[in-house]
Amino acid sequence: MTHLLTTHTPSRAIGYIISSDMSVQETRTKSTIYISGLDPSVTTETLHYAFIPFGDIVDIQLPKDDKSKEPHRGFALLEFETPLDAESAIDNMNQAQLNGRTLRVTLSRPQKERFDIHNAKIAVWDSESWLQENVVDKSDRRAIEESKAESAAFDPMQSLENDAAGPHDS
Repeated sequence: MTHLLTTHTPSRAIGYIISSDMSVQETRTKSTIYISGLDPSVTTETLHYAFIPFGDIVDIQLPKDDKSKEPHRGFALLEFETPLDAESAIDNMNQAQLNGRTLRVTLSRPQKERFDIHNAKIAVWDSESWLQENVVDKSDRRAIEESKAESAAFDPMQSLENDAAGPHDS
C-alpha cells in the first residue's frame, strides 16, 4: 500500500511516498536530523522547545565529551515522528540563531562502521570497512586466482616419480 503526501514549505513543495515496504531503519534515518553549531548552554530541553513546532519529537541525543569539561560536543541528533516533520525542521531551522549561534541543520546520515583494532573481537579482515579499503579489485583478484590455479596445476615433483632415490648409475 502506497500513499503520496505533499506539503508546501516556504522554499519548495515536497512530495513523499510512504510505502509499507519502507524499513523501520530507513524511516528512522529519514526522520532524524543533525544539528551542529550548538552553544554549550543548549540543553535537550532547549532543543525540544525550539523544534517541537515542526512535529512530534521521538528522541533527542546531545552527545557528551568525556575528555572535555563542556556539557556536550556541540551537535545533536533529533528524531521526529515522520520524515515530513524532519524536512520541515530543516527548511525552517537551518541557518537560524539559537542562543547566539547559527545552527546548521541537515538530514542525519547513518554512522559509518567504526573499527577499533585494539578492542576487536573479530579478525581485522572480517570488518566490512577494512575489506573495502584493503582488498584488491576484481581484476587483480582474478589474476591472483589464475596464478594460484596455474601453480596448483604444476607439480614439480611429478617429473621425479619414475626416478629412483639415491645416486644414479649411468
